[in-house]
Amino acid sequence: MKAKFLKSLLLLLPVLAFIGCNTDDNYYYYYPDPNVSLGMIANASPDSGDLFFYADANSINSSALNYPNAAGYYNFYLGDRTFSIQDAAGNELATVDKTLEAGTFFSVFAVNTFANIELVVYDDVLEYPSTADKSMVRFINLSPDAPAIGVNLQDNELASGIEFKQATDFIEIDSGTHTLTFTNPSGEVLYTYADVNFTPKSIYTIYTKGYVTPPDGSNDSFSTRRIRNWN
Repeated sequence: MKAKFLKSLLLLLPVLAFIGCNTDDNYYYYYPDPNVSLGMIANASPDSGDLFFYADANSINSSALNYPNAAGYYNFYLGDRTFSIQDAAGNELATVDKTLEAGTFFSVFAVNTFANIELVVYDDVLEYPSTADKSMVRFINLSPDAPAIGVNLQDNELASGIEFKQATDFIEIDSGTHTLTFTNPSGEVLYTYADVNFTPKSIYTIYTKGYVTPPDGSNDSFSTRRIRNWN
C-alpha cells in the first residue's frame, strides 16, 4: 500500500436501536513516517468507565476514552513498548507488551469485564482491495460471554468459530450496503447489523461487544461496533 491515512482522532458514535450506525469524519492521506509505528486505542470493556491509555510512561489520550469508543491512529516510537490502562483515579488496571516496527499499524483494545479487564494488541495489516469496487473488513469477538461466533453477509458465510478475543484476517467483500448476521455455533442469530454501507477501497474492523446474557443491572446486549481503519 503506497498511500495510507492518519486521522488524529477517530471517534465513533454509538450503535443505535440495534442497527449499526457509523459516522465517518474527514480523513486525509499521507505517506507514513518510516521512523514510527501507528496505533489505535479502543475501549471494548463493557462496564469499565473512563480509561486512560499509556505507552510506557507517556499518556496517549488526554481525555478519557469511554466504552465503546476508539481513537487514533497515533504515532509511536519504535522498539519494545509497554502499553497500559489506568482508571480515572490513576490506578493501573492492565498492561501488555508490544514490539513496534517501522511503518506498521496496530490496535490496542481494552477487553473483558471490568473485574477481569485486560489489553489485547492486534496487528492491522492494511492492504488495498484487489479492485476499486471492493472493501476489506475483519471481525473480532469481544463479547465476554459469547460463544464462538459466525458472521454471514446475506446468505454467504464470511467467518465461523471466532472465539473470544480472536480476530479474523481482513476479508475482501463487495462494496455497497449489506446486512450482516452474527450467529452462535448452532446457527441462532445473536445480532443483525442491517444496512451497513462499505465504501469502495475502504478498510474496516467490526467487533462484537456487550453480553449475550447481560448481568443484573446491565442493558448492554450483544451488538457490534465498527471502526474505519482506512480511507
